[in-house]
Amino acid sequence: MLGIANNRLRFTSALPLLLCVSMLAACTWVKSTPQAELVRIVPADRIADCRELAELSVYTMDKVAGVKRKAAKVQEELETLARVEAAEMSADTIVAASEVSEGRQKYIAYRCQ
Repeated sequence: MLGIANNRLRFTSALPLLLCVSMLAACTWVKSTPQAELVRIVPADRIADCRELAELSVYTMDKVAGVKRKAAKVQEELETLARVEAAEMSADTIVAASEVSEGRQKYIAYRCQ
């Protein structure tokens, strides 16, 4: 009987920590800028009349305290980071140049307009 009580106590003690980690895994830490909101994300076949400016490598955490974050949230943050970097170099369009891997992705920044 004492073993069950000890296990229940351990679970109850760990529950607040598990809830905190879960909430942190869902958080977004990346902030956009007004200029970045103007940067378009397009497929590679839509950049025919554009000038390539640079390759961007962006990174965000894909795990928090060992807990894997949602792929959609990681992708959203990577796109925001790429748009912010592109806006800083006066690019108006970006194209994904790689798949997301361990919270990293490459983009190509273009000036099209």
